[in-house]
Amino acid sequence: MLALQLACGGWIASAVGAAARLGIADLLDDGPRSAADLAQATSTVAAVLSRVLNLLAAVELFEATPDGRYSNTEHSQALRSGDPHSMRNFCMLAAGEYQAGFGELMHCLETGESAFPKVFGGSVYEYMARTPNAAAVYDRAMDDLTRPVGALLAEMRDWSAGDLAVDVGGGRGTLLKSLLGAAPLLRGLCVDRADVCARATEDLKTETPDLADRLRFVSGDIFGDLPGNGDFYILKNVLHNWNDTSSPKILGALRRAMASKLDARLLVIEPLAAVAAPNTHQAVDDLMQMVICETGTTARNLAQMHNLLEDAGFTVVEVNPMRTGHTLMEAIPTV
Repeated sequence: MLALQLACGGWIASAVGAAARLGIADLLDDGPRSAADLAQATSTVAAVLSRVLNLLAAVELFEATPDGRYSNTEHSQALRSGDPHSMRNFCMLAAGEYQAGFGELMHCLETGESAFPKVFGGSVYEYMARTPNAAAVYDRAMDDLTRPVGALLAEMRDWSAGDLAVDVGGGRGTLLKSLLGAAPLLRGLCVDRADVCARATEDLKTETPDLADRLRFVSGDIFGDLPGNGDFYILKNVLHNWNDTSSPKILGALRRAMASKLDARLLVIEPLAAVAAPNTHQAVDDLMQMVICETGTTARNLAQMHNLLEDAGFTVVEVNPMRTGHTLMEAIPTV
């Protein structure tokens, strides 16, 4: 039976993704509602929606009430847009484009290549650049994953010791927003693709206008020229997406940017691979890298990350585990 349950897991994932996309948990904020009522609010077919909700109630994401309505549970809070721990957008991404990639897992097994380009005609980033609606979900999915890391990172060191923090591949600036909140004199510079920066700049005006004078978004090439004069350079889950050919090029670009300020520090935040047998989350994450990311990308353990940084001209000066499951490695340019 376990094999059967696991084989059907993708069907449940699709139902979760649909509920997230429709905003069902938000609609249930004020109390139980019927499938007909929810269908009217979401422009969907009630008979179909009720079956989706019945499935999700069976796995306790929602609850079916005795009078035939549905309500939130502690688990569906993660699908609420306003919840500080929301994973709504990541659930949409995981059950959408990422699951479509996993549908071509056999392609990975037979060729050793990433499946995402086979499904979508290019890398994740190329696809997002030409698909604005999907890109907006992707941006906010990365917010979902970054919020807890940013909040924790803000507590882990004295950010007032520097003037400028540069987050390379920082998306909508979610991590920097946490740091700027902890250090009122700190400025933030977020480097990402041009389309990401354009969306983030507009969103900043309405979502966090109080940070508009301290946070800027600049399009840049993570393999090429990056802004100099930063006190802190941050890479969160960036190397995680690139193989052993591309990752040294990213670190090389950072090494060149940091040459303008000799006391600059590089902070690498990664979910490192376990030396022993991985748990389910780590094993899924490692396979996801093969299916979705650049061909040849794989999880690295602490020793491998040390070697990667040292070979790129950095000296690791501090390593701290984070309760989010990440590891924070601080490094300085090797003299």
